[in-house]
Amino acid sequence: MEYHGLKLDPFQELAIQSLETGHSVLVSAPTGAGKTLIAEYTLEKSLNENRRVIYTAPIKAPLHIKIVALGATVPNINQIAHWIRSVRKSALVVIEESCRPVPLKHKLWLEHFGVANLKDLKRLGREPVQHRRPRQSLIEYVVSQQQTPILYFLFNRRECERYARSYSRLNLLSPAEQVEINKQFNELSKRFEVSGDDFTALGKLVSQGIAYHHAGMLPTLKEIVEQLFTAGLIKLLFATETFAVGVNMPARTVVFDTAYKFDGIRRNPLKTRDYQQMAGRAGRRGIDREGFVYLRLDRPYPRPSVVEQITSDKVEEVKSQFNLSYNGILNLYQTLGENIYQACQKSLSNFQISDRRAGKKHQAAHGKYHNVVNQLKRKLSLLYNLGYLQNRKLTAKGNMARQINSYELLLTEFISRDILEHLNANQINLLLVALVFEPRRGEWYEKPAPELWHGAFKTATQISNNLRTLEKKGGIMPLTKPIEFKLSAAVDAWSSGEMFANLVKYTSASDGDLIRTFRMAIQSLRQLLHLSRQMGLTVLTEKLTDCVDKLRRDEVDPVRDIFGGADALTLPE
Repeated sequence: MEYHGLKLDPFQELAIQSLETGHSVLVSAPTGAGKTLIAEYTLEKSLNENRRVIYTAPIKAPLHIKIVALGATVPNINQIAHWIRSVRKSALVVIEESCRPVPLKHKLWLEHFGVANLKDLKRLGREPVQHRRPRQSLIEYVVSQQQTPILYFLFNRRECERYARSYSRLNLLSPAEQVEINKQFNELSKRFEVSGDDFTALGKLVSQGIAYHHAGMLPTLKEIVEQLFTAGLIKLLFATETFAVGVNMPARTVVFDTAYKFDGIRRNPLKTRDYQQMAGRAGRRGIDREGFVYLRLDRPYPRPSVVEQITSDKVEEVKSQFNLSYNGILNLYQTLGENIYQACQKSLSNFQISDRRAGKKHQAAHGKYHNVVNQLKRKLSLLYNLGYLQNRKLTAKGNMARQINSYELLLTEFISRDILEHLNANQINLLLVALVFEPRRGEWYEKPAPELWHGAFKTATQISNNLRTLEKKGGIMPLTKPIEFKLSAAVDAWSSGEMFANLVKYTSASDGDLIRTFRMAIQSLRQLLHLSRQMGLTVLTEKLTDCVDKLRRDEVDPVRDIFGGADALTLPE
């Protein structure tokens, strides 16, 4: 069977045939095996038949919806399949593929030693041997072995850029490739209207076949890097793990800079699942006979057992993270009423409890399920106390909150208490950004001018603090995020028409974080806009429309990420 000129693998063919016969499918296959093709086929077929495609969780999908669930190696896939069948009572075909189209060679790189394996690591940890210092760095070694392009994973944004600059002495391109990459880089920069110091610094590296990629970059800069990498012109890319999750762009070699990852509190060994996910980017189908994976270990070397666990083929099972939001509770309560606890009973968490044998694991899982039920009871109690539920029905506030997907209680309180009525468009933007913004450690923020502060901000902060207090007293976890006005000077500048490049005067927050925060605020504004139209609040509707227009422009406009600047796309009136 072929699809767009590609000969399908047996697992892809089976998935498509199952979909054609009206079955849902649950596919587990290694990263890089070709799961995306199944999704592309499903999207194309659905659109050609004028059908809608929804991205959602299995438990939320109505029974008439066909499920296409795709995942990397899932050891408990049959358990998950049994759960989906028990919830949906419909045909589901499980398809497992264990083979990679391009085999991988896994190696260790021990600093002050060189290429190694687990036996070497065990020996070096046991014996006071004389460590030999390799003549080359890991990257120089991989380049000398002609194993480019290299995807080098780090777990720190700044380190990605620092590593890239430290290898600027390397030129990994032929003269012809240099001409081509400079040409494409200039064309893409004009298309996306990118300029500035970051762009210039990246351009110098790109001309040598080196680049970096992380969430703190301008989305348009990331898009340029991705296109050049896809074209095979970037030979060495330093990236954070987001590149492995959200982008399907393989290399010949994957390098891990460390066996540990900082979770905000402590450094923990990489999970086997994360290692396999990122390592799976090695080996380009149809190009490489084999891919290479190097795990770099610095002194003092980790225990061999830690490394053995990380690189093991035994991936952790998928476990339920079931925890209903206020929005989810209100929507379920509207349908189920006091039978809402059925949602807990039908959850994967509860299914996994009943599927386990008696013992400590069962007791632990049972305790987790009771925690989920107790959290639901506590949230229901809070919703009754705050007037979102009354007499076993949703109130007007409850109906508002169920239509808002995030920060639902605070946004509902802002509308119901007329807080937004007293603010102009810029001030509403300040409040909405403060609602969604999460500062990062080590960043500085210009103190907002006194005239930017409005009394309504104090009221909004009190509402937020009161909600968090009630949650804490009620044992609800996690607590609602506090309102944070640190970014206000930058928000006011942007909302007033300031150029994006000039926002560095107001904060050291990265371009990517600023854009992501502004876009999150826009999402919340749009939900408020929908509600205000429903409620016939004409003045508020006009203000919220103005708010969106002030934030959603130039670099913040997501259309620009796809089509480039204003000249690249003419939108219909």
